[in-house]
Amino acid sequence: MSEYMAACDCVVSKAGPGTIAEAMICGVPVLLNGTCNIHNFSNNCEPSHFLGCIPCQEEGNIPFVINNRVGGYSEQPKIIASIISSWLAPENASELQLMSDRAMALGRPEATFHIVRDLAGMSVEI
Repeated sequence: MSEYMAACDCVVSKAGPGTIAEAMICGVPVLLNGTCNIHNFSNNCEPSHFLGCIPCQEEGNIPFVINNRVGGYSEQPKIIASIISSWLAPENASELQLMSDRAMALGRPEATFHIVRDLAGMSVEI
């Protein structure tokens, strides 16, 4: 996956944490998209106004991407196409580079190793 991600100028995806994390590590701006049925909520989750996510599990990912200015969000195919076209326009190359730089700064390629180390530290001998 990392080889494909590294070859991209940007990624269009739903708000899955794995894809967002990989994009940040590779310094690739993300345009989050999609719709889903969010009418069934549990565990005190509030309905999200973002529809391109799994409620509770992924809904915080959309504001994370937007607030950190490493991408955007839309549910409308025409708007998605317009955003991507704008990002890739030669006159916007510097802004796309800034998004890429911000994404790279947020990436945590060592996170998996930290998780494994922490889990190993929690293990007990039987």
